[in-house]
Amino acid sequence: MLRVIVVEDDAQKLDRVSECLREAASSGGSEIDIHKASDALVAKRLLRDNQYDLMVLDIALPERGDAEAKPHGGIDLLDEILRRDIYKKPQHIVGLTAFDEVLDDAGRRFADDLWLVVKYDDRSDEWTDRLTRKVHHLLLASRSTESAHDYVSDLCVIAALPAPELATVLRLPWNWSDLEIANDPTIYHQGEFVRGGQTRRVYAACCPRMGMPAAAVLSMKMINAFRPRYLGLVGILAGIKGECELGDIVAADPSWDWGSGKQHIRDGSPIFSAAPHQISLNSSIRSKLAGMMQHREILDEIRRDWPGEEPSTPLRMHLGPVASGAAVLEDPRYTELIQAQHRKLMGIDMETYAVLAAADECPLPQPKAFSIKSVCDFADPSKGDSHRNYAAYTSAAALRIFIERYL
Repeated sequence: MLRVIVVEDDAQKLDRVSECLREAASSGGSEIDIHKASDALVAKRLLRDNQYDLMVLDIALPERGDAEAKPHGGIDLLDEILRRDIYKKPQHIVGLTAFDEVLDDAGRRFADDLWLVVKYDDRSDEWTDRLTRKVHHLLLASRSTESAHDYVSDLCVIAALPAPELATVLRLPWNWSDLEIANDPTIYHQGEFVRGGQTRRVYAACCPRMGMPAAAVLSMKMINAFRPRYLGLVGILAGIKGECELGDIVAADPSWDWGSGKQHIRDGSPIFSAAPHQISLNSSIRSKLAGMMQHREILDEIRRDWPGEEPSTPLRMHLGPVASGAAVLEDPRYTELIQAQHRKLMGIDMETYAVLAAADECPLPQPKAFSIKSVCDFADPSKGDSHRNYAAYTSAAALRIFIERYL
């Protein structure tokens, strides 16, 4: 991810420069995060809060939005940035001007620090070629020095199915767009939101089919491709009757494969002896989820914003054991056998253990993984689809609040 600030007061020129940077980053196989400033005051505010790989700086620049551009306003801004420690200095700076009379003076000032000044001419491609080469150089340099222990995105979201789980996630207001990776059949979705003055990068995808193998494979692919700080699983699960209600949110801790163990014969009868390997949540994730559970107003907010018929029961959130397995269940006898593996069992699904295991075993940097799913049925003969959409909604809404307010 290349982070760039473009400081330019001409809207048309700003758009052309931004488009050139996006195309250069795309052709270099990278993403780009562009922040824009139309005057020196906005630029200084952004430079106090953010570290940029590149600043593209208009030489003739106004101090404020309601002021006239000063012929050397960009140089004045540059001198202040370098002089004062309150600003985060960009790694590289490119000056841009359409005026020949400014070009020579600015060129001498920029040359003092071995930086580049480019003549902007909307009738020529020379400036786009030079800016593109600069971006490609930055990308090559970053790849050669990039540590294998650096995260490059904030969150990857995994859903088991395209509808309703992934579709509900993509309705979150995170500015989603599709993303295809060469030689990879999975369609990814990239989004972003702003928290603490910083843009947070999010990716989402759904498994090609239900089950732990597909979830584990997708988890590893997304971890390797996007190196997220957090890996979240959302969607629907079967709840344990008496422990939770339809639509309730269940954050898994711990999780295990309920089919792990040994089938053997005892007194002529088949016996299954469970031998589950449990994976627990990271302690900081657990404490934040526990804190979120205590805020009744958050759960009321989620329930109130549901666009469908109002549910008959209050929405609750639980933090407890979730078992994962290879089969869809609607036989209460199986549910009872799984409950025997953990007396506080809250839910049963087909993916949680796989996602937590993938994060637990992947190369560094390892993301902190969690599962926030909601109850759509009770794995019994009354199992149906009538609560799937509501459960998918409460799961995605809880994810949004957890990410935007707690992480």
